[in-house]
Amino acid sequence: MRHITVALILLTMGSAASAQWSPSNPENDSRFDISGGYNYVRANAPPGSCQCFSLMGGYFSAGFHINNWVGLEAEVTGEHGNDISLLGQDLTLLTFAAGPKIHKTFGRLDPFGQVLVGGAHGSDSYFPTGTTSSPTAASFEVQAGGGLDYLISEHFSARIKGQYLKTMLPNGTNNEQNELIAGAGIVYRFNSFSFGFGGHEKEEKEPPPPPAEPDGQIALNCSSNVSGIDQGDTLEVHAKTITEPQNLSVKYTWTTSVGTIVGSGEHVGLDTQGVPPGEYHVLGHATAEGPTLLSADCDIPFRIKTPAETIQAPTPPPAATAAIDPAKDREFHENVPDALFDYDSAAIRPDAQIAINHAADYLHNHPEIGVLIGGFADDRGSAEYNLALGEERAESARKALIAAGVSPERLQIISYGKEVQVCTAENEACRQQNRRAAFSMHP
Repeated sequence: MRHITVALILLTMGSAASAQWSPSNPENDSRFDISGGYNYVRANAPPGSCQCFSLMGGYFSAGFHINNWVGLEAEVTGEHGNDISLLGQDLTLLTFAAGPKIHKTFGRLDPFGQVLVGGAHGSDSYFPTGTTSSPTAASFEVQAGGGLDYLISEHFSARIKGQYLKTMLPNGTNNEQNELIAGAGIVYRFNSFSFGFGGHEKEEKEPPPPPAEPDGQIALNCSSNVSGIDQGDTLEVHAKTITEPQNLSVKYTWTTSVGTIVGSGEHVGLDTQGVPPGEYHVLGHATAEGPTLLSADCDIPFRIKTPAETIQAPTPPPAATAAIDPAKDREFHENVPDALFDYDSAAIRPDAQIAINHAADYLHNHPEIGVLIGGFADDRGSAEYNLALGEERAESARKALIAAGVSPERLQIISYGKEVQVCTAENEACRQQNRRAAFSMHP
């Protein structure tokens, strides 16, 4: 019954703490630990011949971890047994030992092995020494064994262990005994001995230095002429890179898992001959030699339509109702890229600010162009919420252009919410393309 009670206590403590803690780093970096718990000893000392008997008691240990593998351990145990022989004597056995310990942490599990050397003291018994006897005796002792610690929380573990104990107390025969020890307990791990009792407070780690300011910046915006094409058609892909400092030489690299890339530089095509219907991506990578090597990536999702699919043209925004020179429109989009936003946010990010600053420079040089700013959202959330969010994003982009010197009369906004999606795959790269403020020429 006593064994079952101890096991239930340990299990309850472990379960309660485990529900509140999950180790972010499986390697335990505590330098010290202390442990206490219950010991059960199966012994034959004294007398030396087995009829074996049992002792029950407890242990206390302290350890120092030299590194993640090797440490030093010291342990004191105390056990007592009644009526250990036909003579009816009792026995109280104390041991004290120290030695090396090896261990290795695997997630929450921390198995260990150790060899301890020290002394043993027996009392309340009968120890024959030649023609005399004594109620107490002492001897050399050695222990070898190991166990397993289960990490309950950042500082606490549950321990089970098993050890072989060799003592040499007088017993009237061979003066040596062999014992087996089984134990269970709780371990507390820590990094200093202050414990808050008038000692020094735990030394806090210095915060890491702030990241160095980048020597340069690069923003890459990529788009395609359509989001879905028929099998065998060529997908046109366009890239626009903005750098600070400006006018750095940029090199482009394009990759795709299907079709064939045709051309190089800012404008390439993707030949989809033989590509089956489905969702695909073209990946762009831009590098520029600035104060440091700058790079940026983009992802252009597209879809090859099925033969039986009914193609429904998207409703064009109001700005598309007037005829716009295609060459002029391409030039506009090359210089006025979309501004991207974080999830559930209308705040202008640094990369969006770079795009808006570049757009403002272009619009200053073309005062005849009016701009319609469309606010878009990804597919999560209700239609009503995303319409409001799209309007906030369009308004944030409008205010940023006004702050950059563009006349408010040239800027109009509209929200499409989540109703118009340029990418339909359910992943973050695709959803990022939909969280944007898009600019178009407005007569």
